[in-house]
Amino acid sequence: MAELENSSAISSDDRTASHAQSSLPVAHRFAIRLPVYEGPLDVLLRLIEERQLEITAVSLAAVADQFIAYMTGMPRRDPQTIAHFLSVAARLLLIKSRALLPQVTVTPEEQEAADDLVHQLRAYQLYKHVARMLKEREQKGLRAYGVQPPPLPRTQSKKLPLDNVTLEALANAMQRVVNRWLPPPVADEVISRLAFTVNDCMDRIQSAVKSRRRVTFTEMLTGTNTRVEVVVTLLALLELLKRYAVRCHQETLFGEIIIEYFPEEERPVADERPGNEEGTEIEFGE
Repeated sequence: MAELENSSAISSDDRTASHAQSSLPVAHRFAIRLPVYEGPLDVLLRLIEERQLEITAVSLAAVADQFIAYMTGMPRRDPQTIAHFLSVAARLLLIKSRALLPQVTVTPEEQEAADDLVHQLRAYQLYKHVARMLKEREQKGLRAYGVQPPPLPRTQSKKLPLDNVTLEALANAMQRVVNRWLPPPVADEVISRLAFTVNDCMDRIQSAVKSRRRVTFTEMLTGTNTRVEVVVTLLALLELLKRYAVRCHQETLFGEIIIEYFPEEERPVADERPGNEEGTEIEFGE
């Protein structure tokens, strides 16, 4: 009777252990057998990370073969088990690659060359994107690309700054507005030759910049009453720019044209200047 009780107790313990083993996740029931280690895969990873076992002594190919054989014998493949193994195997592969591959030291020159290559690749990617966009516009028949001018900075205050505005400046501005609305002069029945020539305007602009060094194009239009005179003044300014007698710039977008004297020591060599020869007489209408 005692033997039957002992046998029954042993059978009950075996069933309990078997039930406990089967209740564990499949990923934790998988064990590997290597010459240097035998046990669960998680414990192998922990031993290697804690430097209690050398990664170079572990064959990752053998670990992969045993897991494939283990999965082949399973009646139902568990995605969680496969994901867990891939996570641990990737960590082991990273550790072993760092242990086997030599540590490369990069000099500052090599790092600069690498950064320059990265910059060139990014620029190439940007150019490809722009070329693709332009090609799409060409296929749609769009031959122009509008460019929006940058916004001009404006004061945040609701009140306009009038500290530097004088009564004389206001009077001059009002006079210029009035002059624009004056009736044009009555033309004679016989059209005479225009006495307002490009050379006269050139002399007037040169005299102004030599005496004041800095004038505006609006100031050069003082006394002009017709559109022809404005055009002749502009042609005179362009001719002076071509001869490097003056230089112009605008401080703001669509702002006033500033005309300055061009010092002779800063002008380019005469042989390198394109265009007409100096001293050529130019008259409007020729």
